Amino acid sequence: MLKHLLNSVIGHVAGLSDAQLEQIEQSLPATKALIELLSKAHPIIEQAQTLYNEAQPLIEQAGKEWQTVGPAAQILIDVISHHLNKGSSTAEATEAVRAALGGSIENVARDRGMDRAMNRVTVFGGTGFVGRRIVRQLSGSAVTVRAASRRPAGVEGDNVEHFVADAHDERSVEAAVAGADGVVNAISLYVEHRGDTFHSVHVEAAASIARVARRAGIKRFVHLSGIGADAASPSPYIRSRGQGEAAVQAAFPGAVVIRSAVMFAPDDAFLTTILGLLRTLPAYPLFGDGRTRLQPVYVGDVAAAIAKVLQQTQRPYPIYELGGPRVYSYEELLRTIARAAGLRPMLVRIPFAFWNAVAGFAEILPHPPLTRNQVELMQIDTTASDNRPGFGLLGISPRSLEQELEAMLKHTNEETQNAKEVRAKQR
Repeated sequence: MLKHLLNSVIGHVAGLSDAQLEQIEQSLPATKALIELLSKAHPIIEQAQTLYNEAQPLIEQAGKEWQTVGPAAQILIDVISHHLNKGSSTAEATEAVRAALGGSIENVARDRGMDRAMNRVTVFGGTGFVGRRIVRQLSGSAVTVRAASRRPAGVEGDNVEHFVADAHDERSVEAAVAGADGVVNAISLYVEHRGDTFHSVHVEAAASIARVARRAGIKRFVHLSGIGADAASPSPYIRSRGQGEAAVQAAFPGAVVIRSAVMFAPDDAFLTTILGLLRTLPAYPLFGDGRTRLQPVYVGDVAAAIAKVLQQTQRPYPIYELGGPRVYSYEELLRTIARAAGLRPMLVRIPFAFWNAVAGFAEILPHPPLTRNQVELMQIDTTASDNRPGFGLLGISPRSLEQELEAMLKHTNEETQNAKEVRAKQR
């Protein structure tokens, strides 16, 4: 073998005789043995290369599958935690997980053959801050939308149906989802009052809607939650959000959870409140040291994402986390807003204990400017995880806070100028 190689590579070039080549071969025993071994291994190497080429697409597909299984595994953990926290036995929790897994498999098979379009979608909380934008987004794409709420009003559109529904009443929920292809739960509570508690709204009502939707054969269910939701949190609000996700997934395996960062819009209670306070207060109080990280997201982008999840033909991921294009510390956020408005505020650090006390008193008011759950959220970072699917996978480029601020301030300045002109004419 070596002699043949030497003859091929060197002999014809250097003009060496067979005897000389044989002498060289005898002086390189280890090289000869190595070449013979490689010769024997050559067919195995070729076979391995063939197998690798065949395996490559499977490796890529497996990677995609684990991107789905990873979040799904977390959901199953949350389901177990939810049932055990309710006082259920280990056997009952296990049975709930089995049901969730079985339902998930059924949903996978159904979603893979999703050839029926979304013709009608019921949006619970369809007249709320997020809900009415989801309704508009869907109705604009020729989907008939049923805006379900206790007091339906304020949502317009050619394809919009207003429906009075109580999420705590299963018969009412059944009527609201009848004939629908998809269901969105956009109901949320920020201040507990009367019979509405965080647990009754975020967990019990959410699970009830999901359960009824599953019985009705709804094709796709989307549950709106928030980044930071944690079933183990000491905060009643944050804990109820996490428990609500687990309850929905247990009641409707295959449901899609949308976790949003804090949302902003011209009519929000976040950006407009901060802007108003920056304009009026001589010194602006910071939450703690102002280092809490936020990723504010435009509410219209969240609505667009929910509409895409409902209407896409491929099976969606179990959880999406939606944040804006930029992460701010709370102090950076305030300075960004102030700069856009031409303000130079003095920022004062205030301990969270003080904020909790203030929020407790504020909640007595009919429309509190601050709640304890908002204070609790300001103590944790609420930014989208790099390991969760988000806007990118949905093909959406989120609107920046600066863009919305610019539009808001321009609109405000135009309104102020128009008001001045009207007053001048009246004189």
